[in-house]
Amino acid sequence: MIRLAPVGRFLLGAVISLSLPPYGMWVLAPIGLGIFLRTSRSLSRRRRLFDAWSLWMGYYAVALTWMIDLTVPGWVIATPVQALIMALPMAFIPANGIGRSISVPSALVLGEALRWVVPFGGVPMSNLALGPVDTYLVDVVRVGGALLLIASIGIIAVGVEGALSAQLRTTLGPLAAIVLLIAVARVSPTGRTDSVINASVVQAGGALGTRAATSNQLAVFDRHLEAIAKQPIDTDLMVWSESSVTADVPLETSDELATITQLATDLDAVIVANFSETDGDRFRNASVSVNPNSGIAGRYDKVHLVPFGEYIPLRGFVENFADLSLIPREALAGDGPGLLESRLGPIGNAISFEVYFPERVRSGIKAGARILTNPTLASSYTTSLVPEQSLASARLRAIETDRWVLQASTTGYSAIVSANGDVVLRSELREQTVLTTSVELRSGNTWATEFGKLPISLIAMGLLAGTALFEFRRRSSG
Repeated sequence: MIRLAPVGRFLLGAVISLSLPPYGMWVLAPIGLGIFLRTSRSLSRRRRLFDAWSLWMGYYAVALTWMIDLTVPGWVIATPVQALIMALPMAFIPANGIGRSISVPSALVLGEALRWVVPFGGVPMSNLALGPVDTYLVDVVRVGGALLLIASIGIIAVGVEGALSAQLRTTLGPLAAIVLLIAVARVSPTGRTDSVINASVVQAGGALGTRAATSNQLAVFDRHLEAIAKQPIDTDLMVWSESSVTADVPLETSDELATITQLATDLDAVIVANFSETDGDRFRNASVSVNPNSGIAGRYDKVHLVPFGEYIPLRGFVENFADLSLIPREALAGDGPGLLESRLGPIGNAISFEVYFPERVRSGIKAGARILTNPTLASSYTTSLVPEQSLASARLRAIETDRWVLQASTTGYSAIVSANGDVVLRSELREQTVLTTSVELRSGNTWATEFGKLPISLIAMGLLAGTALFEFRRRSSG
């Protein structure tokens, strides 16, 4: 058997990272993983761990380069940590036997499931599910969410390994499993359309690579108003981008909210706006829904904050070797489901980073939301990498929940995404625009919404533990 050197595995991991948006070569993930499986078998669990860690180091060294725009030390620290989280379950993949085919997708699911909760509440950006969002395979997220899509990539990787080993049974078995999963997804429960409305997303426009600490926040508010004033807009629901408004606590008494209320009345539309509400040396990232004539109807404070973006983990330690002046204030986290009440009924709200977390989105849908809004920013980043992945995540959440998604970005990609994940309208980077089209308000749950990610996580854990125990007993008896 040919074995790859550590540098070879590192380079292979880097190639696999090109399966992510914006590169779009999703097949590199199962093919690259299949090559890794074929060239990295070992009877030593410690060796398997090192082999897998080398692979994921290459993957995250490329996949997490967006972190450099926030903090270089954060990228340096996060890369080996994220690689270790993904590598740990792969150390329990048996070197041989039937359990190997089961444990590969289980290890990938468990690794991503862990990465979505640790460290610092999880960083699920650059996850494997973002790649095949334009394929038939993506339908499986209605059944088991994005984790089942990741399991599907693992199943195909097993088939690739079988093909490289000239094992017909190991090649055809995974293919049959994928066909079955897609078939089940096609007949699984979906939602239903309750009504059709017009909806808009507003993109203020401006430069990439800007930060709140060095930007004119009032100008962002004004650019939203300018974009709306440029054309007649017939809409029932309008979504503004993240941090579209800056106000001192309490935002409910701000002049900016009064302006938005008047605009909602003039348009006869519900407006979802996002406030950066400063409170001394802290702030809250809050979305509000504003009804015409009556004003604010609901408020949601962001629950899942961005580490090294909205707060600095271990700040006292990190500031010894990093300039933290661009993050002078730290955010206060909210609680509760991502939901805003309005005259249109409950509206789901996931603020920026939260769109990567299925359970954050699910909380609003389970509370009755019939459409999902996602105010986001993207202006902190200098490339299209984060905007592309944010849009891919919005599409996954749309398919998972069977809800339309309205993603409003300041300078990234603003988009209107249908319940089947199609991008109906999309802006360009830095563009100032308003996108308007008909959308559906939907109700009913998919299996992914009904059960969440816990069942597939537990199944993956049980299968991986079972195959590892079987291998241990076989080797002990041998």
